[in-house]
Amino acid sequence: MRLPASVGVILLAALISSCATVMPHQSVSSIGPYQNFTGRLIVIEPARRWQAIIHWDGQPDRGQVRLTHAASNRIVLVSWDGKEIRMSDNRNSVDGWKMIGHNQLQSMGIILPPQKLAMILNGKIPPSLKEQKPNLWKGKINGTLLVLKWTEARRRLEITDIAHGREAILMIQP
Repeated sequence: MRLPASVGVILLAALISSCATVMPHQSVSSIGPYQNFTGRLIVIEPARRWQAIIHWDGQPDRGQVRLTHAASNRIVLVSWDGKEIRMSDNRNSVDGWKMIGHNQLQSMGIILPPQKLAMILNGKIPPSLKEQKPNLWKGKINGTLLVLKWTEARRRLEITDIAHGREAILMIQP
């Protein structure tokens, strides 16, 4: 018995699709894209809190951010190229640019490495963060349990590190 051609095409499509592998995907959000902006960054930790003006110019693969703490006149520059992260601080003009790691960023209250933050600011949520409801994600990045909340109308991104009791609030100015 011979099957009609349309049935054969349907069977072939079903066979091919059943053999396809499922790749993890990044969730797409309503965030950004924000590759160039000025705003405010507020970091709240159990023992301290600080706020800085942020000048962001970055994409996931490379970029630079300037943090200016108005009260102390401290200026910190962080740049990244691929996985490498470098920092310069006007308090340490002798050292100039130095390589830093994720642990050093966390000790300063920076919860996410700039590459991951750039990804999020470009509307791509890492696959380890699962959407709980619109504009709210929860999951682990670098072993740290995080909650991300985006308020589109206010251009406000809240990143909460549940395990360490830290929160970073990024407010992007229009």
